[in-house]
Amino acid sequence: MHKRRTIFFITAIFLIIVGVVFFLLQNRDEEFPFSPSNNDINWMFDYDMKTWRVSGIPPTCPEPLYLPSPVNINLASGILYPGQERGGDYKPHGGFRFDNRDTNDIEVRAIMDGIILKASKYLEAGEEQVLLFYVNDCGVMVMHDHILTLSPKLKTALDNVPLGKEGDSRTTNIKSKVYIKKGEVLATEVGSRNFNGRKNIGIDFGLYDLRKTNGVVYGSNFRTRFPMIDEYGTHAVCWLDYLEQADKSVAKSIPGADGKSGTSSDYCK
Repeated sequence: MHKRRTIFFITAIFLIIVGVVFFLLQNRDEEFPFSPSNNDINWMFDYDMKTWRVSGIPPTCPEPLYLPSPVNINLASGILYPGQERGGDYKPHGGFRFDNRDTNDIEVRAIMDGIILKASKYLEAGEEQVLLFYVNDCGVMVMHDHILTLSPKLKTALDNVPLGKEGDSRTTNIKSKVYIKKGEVLATEVGSRNFNGRKNIGIDFGLYDLRKTNGVVYGSNFRTRFPMIDEYGTHAVCWLDYLEQADKSVAKSIPGADGKSGTSSDYCK
């Protein structure tokens, strides 16, 4: 009788342990969002060779690749097209303007699973802004700039990123793996509450294919003016073409937000 009780007790303890382990595994993304990666795939830019490199064997990207909009596109008043000069600089990324709104409460969501690659915090007109890049294993990278309020998870994850001075948006590589899931809220407010006495509500959005260059040829004079073109410009794509059909139709019906460049783009044809 004593032996049976012992066996029953051991079995019960074993089942409890199995249950606890299963629960932790099922909830590991919520409980341990910054856990080290189980894979060895890492994308990095080689500044000597001026090309993107990957360690490990990346999976094949789905083809064709269709992605949701990172924001509620129906709220946008204008589209900033990628691959155009704006404000005296070349912008491989585009973005969304919300000039018809009075508040900055625009949610930004992840358009794919990935990890945070690098980020920066800096001042613009005295107000803190956040720039971040995230990338998936197969080599698709997303950039957002002019984040005003991060999600609680990302605020904690990027707590050690130093705050740069006015206009200094140099990035910090994020060494600990910070995982994000498709549809996850990355930010709850965008733009500036007071940009030199006026509202400035918008979010930058760039999409990059790190596996290959985009075929755009930049001349030597252009490269002298914009020396970072190999890291971003030669890999940027027309993200409007990658949106899911419903979002794509809306995006292409919205006017170009830049008063000078409009809808002109080196990537969007």
